[in-house]
Amino acid sequence: MKSSNKKLLISLLITICFITTGAIFCKVGKDEVFYLCGNFSAGEMKSSVVRQLDTTNLSSYMYSVNESGSTIVFNNRLFFVTNQCVIEFDKSEKVVLAGFK
Repeated sequence: MKSSNKKLLISLLITICFITTGAIFCKVGKDEVFYLCGNFSAGEMKSSVVRQLDTTNLSSYMYSVNESGSTIVFNNRLFFVTNQCVIEFDKSEKVVLAGFK
């Protein structure tokens, strides 16, 4: 096999490995948000939600306070994945709604 063909083949294999690895991380990141979001049901305390969110590896969350209580937006910002879970709390810090978008 010629040297240029070997270089081309090696470059192609490396590119395929990077694409496959990226696709796996995107899938794992989406699954992390989707399945964890399904754990939150009405009446669950905010402290329990935060404790579970703090166990994630590929995701992060933002907390904000509003007039009816508070909201946590939990998402995965890995590559171009924009999946998110919005968790709304009432003033007594209990889950009112948790939805995956």
